Amino acid sequence: MTEPRRETIRGRGRGSWRRSRKSRADAEPSAPAVGPLLSTITREDLDSNITSSSGKEFSMITDCRLVGSYNWLNRKSPTILVPGAPPEWTPTGTSERLPQDKGTYFRDQNSARYAAHVFQPAANSILNQDPDFDFTQIDIVACNSTLGNLRRFIAEPDKQFRFIVEAVGSTVFFVRRENSPTQALSNVVGFGHTFPEANTTWGSDVKGSESHQRILQYRFAGLSCLVRYGGDGYLPQLYQPHGPRREPAATAPDDLLASFNQVSVSTVSPEGEQALRVESGGELVPQSAMFDLKTRSATKQYSNILRDELPRLWISQIPNFVVGFHTDGEFHDVRVEDVREEVRKWEERNEVQLRKLSTLMKLLIEFADGQPNRRFEVVYNGTDGNGELELREVGDEVNCCLSDVMKRRWAAGYLDGRGKEKKDEREEVDDAGQSKHIEREDSEWSGESESEKDFTACSASTCGYCGHCAY
Repeated sequence: MTEPRRETIRGRGRGSWRRSRKSRADAEPSAPAVGPLLSTITREDLDSNITSSSGKEFSMITDCRLVGSYNWLNRKSPTILVPGAPPEWTPTGTSERLPQDKGTYFRDQNSARYAAHVFQPAANSILNQDPDFDFTQIDIVACNSTLGNLRRFIAEPDKQFRFIVEAVGSTVFFVRRENSPTQALSNVVGFGHTFPEANTTWGSDVKGSESHQRILQYRFAGLSCLVRYGGDGYLPQLYQPHGPRREPAATAPDDLLASFNQVSVSTVSPEGEQALRVESGGELVPQSAMFDLKTRSATKQYSNILRDELPRLWISQIPNFVVGFHTDGEFHDVRVEDVREEVRKWEERNEVQLRKLSTLMKLLIEFADGQPNRRFEVVYNGTDGNGELELREVGDEVNCCLSDVMKRRWAAGYLDGRGKEKKDEREEVDDAGQSKHIEREDSEWSGESESEKDFTACSASTCGYCGHCAY
């Protein structure tokens, strides 16, 4: 491992960084109700069903590319700037003591700002970059949080989590679920917000931004994945914006979707639902220039910090890592490190863990395809539970992750046959890897189509709507 670069802090940053201080944020909301249990998955299930193929594609991320990005703007109504841009790393010239974080910060910017359809902004940003993007070629859409939770279930099964699994066309979405869309981080201490606020700068063409969101497309375990994550910033020595930084210009949603086979979107939303406003501004910043940022006490060791963050850097394919070390808020040591090699080595060392992750992802896809409404909820109770991943009916009402118009656009190829081809291709990959179905008393993991099943004698509480119960 190369020695981290130590930076002298210089150049005052301006503007807020991932600031989400809203009085409406819920401090301690109660958890949503859980639905009836459909089935369970244990880590032992994954041990016995792990893909046996020797191909590295079952434990490696390949063909990674940026397909979209956007910024959330600090507006009363939900507004994104497409493609937006991350803040620039502009370290200050002093080591003055920074104030501790205070205020309210959302756990999930996307659900807090547009709970109606949390993946709608991501879909808009992708189509802004490529109006002909073929969604039928995508197997999974997720964020770094949901994929990170699944990995931790395998390797570090202590923290509880829940998320919704929802199929649209030939794609399965993993949708993060907090106790409330506006749930806030609890017990906020340290300098994880004030340090980046002082040392990063939003460009003039993305002023008023609250966060920068990025969507990557890559292949993992034979699956084509779209992964959304929040980008902390970019290093100016690795990328310089092209041309003058212009002010953002408003774009009507129907302009953005004009090429969707003559399907247009109106700013009129269903009663009680706010429309998502889309504005044009910023520019795509390459993934190679992006960094992830952490602050830690000066008593901590860099190697230990990096070790703990490598799984998250791997999921989001972030090549650079910035760590600010402080003593009571005074930052005298800031390190900027190219961690691509460390991420690659972590991937190699954890091949078995990642094979289990790929098996788990495919089982969830298969289970979604077997549900009558093609959606369910994953609930894990951590150390308070029995160690099982619970698959349940969705508790309480939850909107689809996409608007009706976007669902039609997303599923267009699925309805004309391309989705079936993609599903068949996915099953061929599974067969090549010799992955097996988990057969359980309370549920059948079957790849059969809905038309081949009969749910008349089924119920959610007994079989999870397996489609095979006798009268």
